[in-house]
Amino acid sequence: MHLTSPEMLTTKIGLSIEDLLDIVLTENGLCDRFADAAPGEAIVYHVGLLARDRDKVASELPPERREDLEVVARRVMAMAEAGLGHLLQRRVSPTRCAYLLVVCQRPLSARSAAALALADLLGREAA
Repeated sequence: MHLTSPEMLTTKIGLSIEDLLDIVLTENGLCDRFADAAPGEAIVYHVGLLARDRDKVASELPPERREDLEVVARRVMAMAEAGLGHLLQRRVSPTRCAYLLVVCQRPLSARSAAALALADLLGREAA
């Protein structure tokens, strides 16, 4: 895969070559990476042209890789719609973009939210 110079990647778009080479290739890989990610961390899930590479006719990817990409792209979209991340893309060459999922702050579970509310209430009464 042809990428632009390391200087351009790090100074103009904020991605290093290591970021671009550390691409999530499967849905399981995406979920594992997401579980370990801190808020604000970017997960690269594709480098290329996503719409073209997902298309059965236009894609130059092997069928198995295209199918994996389709599953990953659908999961990323579902995660973004659920408020778990933001979708971004960064151009890395005239014909390629890096597609990113930037992890959002995770919502509190009902149990931990209740515990925080109780701690806040007890803290106010003690003061």
